Amino acid sequence: MGTGALVPVDGEPDPGAEWGLEQFQRAGRTLASLGLIRAAEGNLSTFDGRVLAITRTGSWLAHLKPGDIVRGDSDGTLPGASSDLEVHRRLYREIGPGAVVHAHPPGTVPEDGGGPGTHGIYVFAPSLSQGVEEALRRTPEAAAHVPDRFSGYPVVDIQPVVWEDGTVRILDQRKLPAVERYLDAVTVEEVAEAIRTLAVRGAPLLGVTAGFGVALSAARSDNADPDALLGALERAGELLIRSRPTAVNVSWAVRRVRDAARRAAGIGGSPAIRGATLDEARAILEQEQASCEAIGELGAELVPAGARILTHCNTGVLATCGIGTAQGVILSAHRAGKDIKVWVDETRPLLQGARLTAWELQRLGIPMTLVVDSAAGSLMAKGQVDLVVVGADRISANGDTANKVGTYPLAVLAAYHGVPFYVAAPLSTVDPATPDGKDIDIEAREPDEVTSPLGVPSAPKGTPAANPAFDLTPAELITAIVTERGVARPPYPDSLARLLGKGRP
Repeated sequence: MGTGALVPVDGEPDPGAEWGLEQFQRAGRTLASLGLIRAAEGNLSTFDGRVLAITRTGSWLAHLKPGDIVRGDSDGTLPGASSDLEVHRRLYREIGPGAVVHAHPPGTVPEDGGGPGTHGIYVFAPSLSQGVEEALRRTPEAAAHVPDRFSGYPVVDIQPVVWEDGTVRILDQRKLPAVERYLDAVTVEEVAEAIRTLAVRGAPLLGVTAGFGVALSAARSDNADPDALLGALERAGELLIRSRPTAVNVSWAVRRVRDAARRAAGIGGSPAIRGATLDEARAILEQEQASCEAIGELGAELVPAGARILTHCNTGVLATCGIGTAQGVILSAHRAGKDIKVWVDETRPLLQGARLTAWELQRLGIPMTLVVDSAAGSLMAKGQVDLVVVGADRISANGDTANKVGTYPLAVLAAYHGVPFYVAAPLSTVDPATPDGKDIDIEAREPDEVTSPLGVPSAPKGTPAANPAFDLTPAELITAIVTERGVARPPYPDSLARLLGKGRP
């Protein structure tokens, strides 16, 4: 298909079914999760024969808000509407009521970007959901990974952290899977508390959240003096870093956003600082989403057909804002038709595997079975595990990896039974300043998470308990580390340094 292709879809329009904000939001999130748009790319519209609704110029389809949809007469003036408005109008004039989806699949945008109607693909369909389906089905690069019927195609449509009008909205993962509730953080202290109490967790997502936390501090500050504002951001960043010391992504993201603020200070003072911090936080979000896609694609190549995969903790969209790291490998292998099955560790004491990974895999339609953590060894002994893939909270320069407690015994079991053990993580998780694992600070959490998991007492009152949140897997137990820039293999000091290149991502 050439660039700017106009793709009609047969069928009768369904007036009234898809004109609401929720349908626009779902279509936008789906396009982003499938890699058909990034950031402010693409646009959507519907026309019921009377009112045309279209996304606003510069809006992010993955995070649409009410003000991002412009509505009006199909021939009238629509201030703020997408620059592709006339392309959408032409399709409605030629075909009639329906919906138009404009996406940017790989290979459909010329180097000069093209103009309206000459880049990406424009799909006319009876509804937005059908337009999204057809956009994927008609994309040459994606066609090989699409089953015959899109209705069974796995879509990640969860948004664990969203910036909305000066508020950081955080999906409270402590309440899942029973309740889907968002926390609205309006101060950096509230963001730090959400991180500390595991309302939000997962190394890449912690970085995204911390970045938005610094941006929130800037947005909410009334400091007109740039130096005073930079000082406030310094303190905000230190607070966020203390909230989860093991996860290097937090300090990495804080440093990036504060560096962006310092660069902006000499250009436009406090207003420029506020704009730069938000732009950098959004850039981190985009980078992590893109990293997940690349990690998934590279990692899927390591997964044989029919593989039985064991994973630990949660490494999907709830941990990354993208398709996931270890779970991105699983999802990509599933999309490629490899007929995989997944063993999901409960991941005690907070049951992130049972509560979160099982919930996500069910939504994605990926075959899985939940097991207690201590069942992994017997599964391997029976030959029922073909590979283990986990995420990482911090990777030292020599490849030693800190991850959710319980990861280390899995690596030992895998080595004993000859099962490949893979770590999937973005390069933002690699800490070249930490030579080896002994220098990684392992966070100790409150003992009541062990004696009263999820608030339910399971031990006699007064029982002492130790609760390390992470453990350390030595590099020699790791078969390979899958990153967005390639697969690192031993010796890791050399292979990780090559992937890092001249600096951190």
